[in-house]
Amino acid sequence: MYFPESNEAPGWVESGETRTFLADRLWEYIDGDADKYVQAGVQQTLTTDYRYGDKIEAVAEVYVMATADGATKVFESQAATGSQPVKLGDAARLYKGSLSLRKNCYFVRLVAYEDAPEVPEALVALGRAIAGKL
Repeated sequence: MYFPESNEAPGWVESGETRTFLADRLWEYIDGDADKYVQAGVQQTLTTDYRYGDKIEAVAEVYVMATADGATKVFESQAATGSQPVKLGDAARLYKGSLSLRKNCYFVRLVAYEDAPEVPEALVALGRAIAGKL
């Protein structure tokens, strides 16, 4: 539903089951930072793991907010330092090993566990596929 199937984003294959956390259980996933999302109106968070070729592992997170304002609030709470804007969704930022984007009432974060030259382009491709499903 929120996540592309294997190879729907070129080179990316799902490597885990999608997990869902409702707002009152979000601390089980992001202990210590869950309050920021809850205060912004998160309703549920979905996360799944991906693998790009045999080089990159990444996690994709979709935060379903009650309103677009909540998604904007979370997106804007992320430091812009060290990022570059990307044309995805309503707004997106690409960092060295991660991508954050917002679209309507959704906030999406992708984090790669490896540092490789193809990471930025690969994350943008995965982000584009997820944004297309929102």
